[in-house]
Amino acid sequence: MPKLKTPESAPPSTRSRKSPQGSPTVQDVARLAKVSVGSVSRVLNGRDNVAPEIREAVTRAVARLNFVPNAVARSMRSGSSKAIACLISDIAQHTAAQMVSAAETRLRERGYEILIANSHYDLERERAFLESLRQRRLDGLIGVISDDETPSYYNILHTLNMPVVLWERDAQGQFHSVLTDHADGCRQAVRYLASLGHRRIGLVAGHEHTWVGREMVRGYTVECEAAGIAVDSALIRRTDAFDEAACHALLAGPSRPTAMVAPLNDAALVLQTARDLGLNVPRDFSVVSVGDHQYASLCAPALTVVTQESRDIGREAADLMLQLLDGTAPPGIRRSRHPMRMIIRESCAAPPAAAATPGRRRARTVQPG
Repeated sequence: MPKLKTPESAPPSTRSRKSPQGSPTVQDVARLAKVSVGSVSRVLNGRDNVAPEIREAVTRAVARLNFVPNAVARSMRSGSSKAIACLISDIAQHTAAQMVSAAETRLRERGYEILIANSHYDLERERAFLESLRQRRLDGLIGVISDDETPSYYNILHTLNMPVVLWERDAQGQFHSVLTDHADGCRQAVRYLASLGHRRIGLVAGHEHTWVGREMVRGYTVECEAAGIAVDSALIRRTDAFDEAACHALLAGPSRPTAMVAPLNDAALVLQTARDLGLNVPRDFSVVSVGDHQYASLCAPALTVVTQESRDIGREAADLMLQLLDGTAPPGIRRSRHPMRMIIRESCAAPPAAAATPGRRRARTVQPG
């Protein structure tokens, strides 16, 4: 067999001719390696039916040209981009970060990349991202939307022509969804606080037009009524309008709550504001966080929480997406709901008027019920 000319011995005339965009093409690689375009394609796709000397020549040409395969062109040929879009409200939120991390790990095991976008509850920004997905030829969408109860908005998802799995959003059962039982989580928190003697329990709920926000208010209301506590709308706030000023006004007012139930980030704000106002937690004021963090048990006092297994939600959403892509998903819309559990630590006690001897409590887990 004649000796194959290597890229190093190729004359200057065979060097890369750039594409109009300035990037080397697969034709450039084939020309430099002195092989056919088909041979280059087989090497790039990891096929076995390639002679060692051809594979070596192509590999050297790719390195010399700094060639990067065109993922869009490949997806057009194969019908798959091997990429999944992930839309979330804010990656800085601990729960969201855990969901995304678990989903990404599962998808990567199957050779899929993940494209993450933050909406920050900006509807126009979110719409623009969803519109762009149709042009990017991605294989599917996992994530949240900022409004899952207005058909004119979430119907955009129907136009994507790709599998969609929502987490922590319901969209009236129009799409597959992996949910947390936030209603029961709030019921557990209110039930526990009521058992300590609290009658004025505040709530910071999720956004109004989302599953999380609706279910938190529903669970809170149901358990207040079950405990014989009149629901005071002045004690219910929304996380998107709960800033330092709003928190200070609530806790400094003459009719302030004696306890608060709030998402993790807002619970931290409540703790800080209570301290700024000279309120001792838990002697003067009790706090329950919806959501846990590794540092929640290390702060003083250790934070009592109702929490879910966020990583399980991320893994289940990824598994469902893979089933939809493989065609192995069962028929119909799948809608699962994950339980919440309560971990009692040190941030709750009887309200001042009912307190006998407030003490510090060891952490214990309360099963949903």
